[in-house]
Amino acid sequence: MSVTGFLVLSGCNTNVCDDCDQPPQLRSLTPEEETVVESANDFAFDIFSRLNQKETGQNFFISPLSISTALAMTANGAAGDTKKAIREAIHLDDLDDAAMNEAYRTLVKYLLSLDDKVTLELANSNWYKGVYHIKEAFRKILLEYYDAEIKAADFSDPATKDLINGWIEDKTHGKIKDMLDEIPSDAVMYLINAIYFKAQWQYRFDEEKTENRDFFLEDGSVIQVPTMYSQGVKVSRYPAEGFQYIELPYGNGQFNMTILLPDRGKTVDEVIGGLDAASFATYVNNADTSTVEVYMPKFKMKYKTLLNDVLSDMGMGIAFGGNADFSNLFEEALNLEISRVIHQSFIEVNEEGSEAAAATIVEIRETSVGPGEDPKVIRIDRPFAFFITEKHSKTILFAGKMLNPVAE
Repeated sequence: MSVTGFLVLSGCNTNVCDDCDQPPQLRSLTPEEETVVESANDFAFDIFSRLNQKETGQNFFISPLSISTALAMTANGAAGDTKKAIREAIHLDDLDDAAMNEAYRTLVKYLLSLDDKVTLELANSNWYKGVYHIKEAFRKILLEYYDAEIKAADFSDPATKDLINGWIEDKTHGKIKDMLDEIPSDAVMYLINAIYFKAQWQYRFDEEKTENRDFFLEDGSVIQVPTMYSQGVKVSRYPAEGFQYIELPYGNGQFNMTILLPDRGKTVDEVIGGLDAASFATYVNNADTSTVEVYMPKFKMKYKTLLNDVLSDMGMGIAFGGNADFSNLFEEALNLEISRVIHQSFIEVNEEGSEAAAATIVEIRETSVGPGEDPKVIRIDRPFAFFITEKHSKTILFAGKMLNPVAE
């Protein structure tokens, strides 16, 4: 593979964000938290790889943490083989419900406290058809462990859809809009997670130095893309087989954008196809810190997808069919199944930093039964995979593939 060298600059850096040197308040993760992080990251790479096979030739962006959180809440309302299938799909079959829920609760609280310069918000809600009564045990789990808002609603009223969409829009700071297209007549419950992230780069890009530069597409063509520039950037980097692993820090350095930049002649799909949680952990643990110049494209992306088929392929098929068992949701004896798992996301990357948001809706329904490399510069000038991660816990908050920064 080609090796990108580094340019160490003398003198003080004027592009470092203000007050970003405040040390984070770190603590050791509990064994249960470590299991949740490991399982969530296994799930992240599993679903990211499967979606990559589905979304051939286009950009996409997801929050695995949002999806797994919504499904973890849902698992608490399932029983028997259905519960087992959901927990296996999200790679959490090694913990019982109590340990899983407690680990999610404490891990989220921990992530939210790590960096005052990073805005990270997670919110959960449960909306159910008001003619039914949710079980008290399920209500207590949602309140105690997921801090969820629980609302009985009239699903026949068109205004309810607007209320749900308004909640999502509010929790994502207006970035995820009109997510729910309709409330079908057989829908009885919505379990929703929303996540919002906004952070300044630790080493800012100078807006005046952003200009159009070449970006080399996988089909061999070259396009002009608004490209940011920063010097004196401390990055962590690992020379993996066939690609570069690059961490660009936000805030005080606990949260990062991780770029997986294929070597020239390699594709993003080839890189993603070889990813798993264990290899990713190797890159994280063995990355070296150096000071470099960075060229990086500005981009904005919106994405929305139905996850039914992907999750079925991951072993959750029973939850979408007539044999599903969601007997822990309602007091009433109902035949229920998951009708849709909808995921919608947004990300914008610019000179100041990054803003990202995502939401996941689990809908429950009632059934009737190029050029040479400069050795002193990192040029992100070709398609890449990227993640937003938290360094200490190694939690993956978002994951995406960028093929064309100016694609609509």
